[in-house]
Amino acid sequence: MENPYKRKKEPEVSKQLILDAAAEIGAVDWHRVTFQAIADKTGLSKGGIIHHFRNKEDLLKELMGQSLKELTEWITAEKKASGKEEGSLAYLRFIINKSNDLYYRRTMKIVMQVALINEEYRKGWDEWFKFYIGNGDKGELSIKHLIIMLVADGLWCSDNLGIYNISLEKKQQMLEALIKL
Repeated sequence: MENPYKRKKEPEVSKQLILDAAAEIGAVDWHRVTFQAIADKTGLSKGGIIHHFRNKEDLLKELMGQSLKELTEWITAEKKASGKEEGSLAYLRFIINKSNDLYYRRTMKIVMQVALINEEYRKGWDEWFKFYIGNGDKGELSIKHLIIMLVADGLWCSDNLGIYNISLEKKQQMLEALIKL
C-alpha cells in the first residue's frame, strides 16, 4: 500500500516552480531572491530547492540560460517565418510583440538587473547578440544592425523601466520606418 503522506516527486515540475518563483521575486529586486523567499513562495523546503540549485548563482545561470534559449527560439522562428529576415529585425519584432507579455517582461527585468551588475553576463549577452542579431558575424555589427539593435534595446529598457509608455501602434510604426532603411 502506498504511503499517503509521501509526496510524489516530480523534479522537473519542482525545478520550474523554483525558477518561476525566483523570476517573480527577482523582477522586483534580484537581491531579494533567497532560498527562504523561494521556499515561502512555493511551499518547497530549502533542502528541496538546494537539491536543484546548489546556490543562487546556479539558479541565476539556469534562469538566464532559459531566457536566452526562449529568445533564440523565437528569433529563429521569426527569421524562418519571414523568409530571410535579418536577426536585428527579428529581435526588434520580438521586443515589440512581447512588450505586453508579463512573463517575458518579468524575466527581462532580471536579465537587465543582472547585466548591469555582472560583467560575465554582459559579455555573454554581447556574444549572443553578435551571433544571433549579427547573423553569425563574430566581428563588429554593421551600422544597420546597430541602429536596429539600439532601437530595440531602447524599447526593451523603456518597457522594463515603465517609462515613455509607447503604444504598440507607435512601436509598429517604428518597425516599419526601420524596415524602409
